[in-house]
Amino acid sequence: MRLQLISELDEFVSFVESLDNVKDEIWFSPLGEGKWRIHDVITHIMKWDDYFNNVTFPNLLKSKSPELREHPDYLGFNEQSIIYGEGRNKKEIIEETIKNRQIMINNLMKLEDNQFSVVYPGDRGFTIGTYLTEFFISHESYHMKQIQDFLMTKQTM
Repeated sequence: MRLQLISELDEFVSFVESLDNVKDEIWFSPLGEGKWRIHDVITHIMKWDDYFNNVTFPNLLKSKSPELREHPDYLGFNEQSIIYGEGRNKKEIIEETIKNRQIMINNLMKLEDNQFSVVYPGDRGFTIGTYLTEFFISHESYHMKQIQDFLMTKQTM
């Protein structure tokens, strides 16, 4: 399970690397009416990786009774993530995203297989596996498809 999850998380690195070829005018265009730009979506995921690396993961290692739960203000966090990305160019966002994801993967590689199936206290009784699947893998799969669909429309124009 651990290696499968890590492999799925690593797929995002390849996806982000592929966005390096996207023209800036498309990178900074909204994905639709009232939607974020590719820039915003990638920044948003990058900041969640950063949060996992600097808050969630250390808490799992240090706390005697660590919890896995949703961020208490995920909408505010998302908004702050978009603000963080303002003024940063595509290259900066791509590099930081890849760096944060690689740190996440390296941290997860340090854990034993059985640590991925331990049920942690919290509202929903997450394991590391279910937490990563719901808040990272499924979430970024949605956004990757959203971006791919958007890029397909731009290629047919």
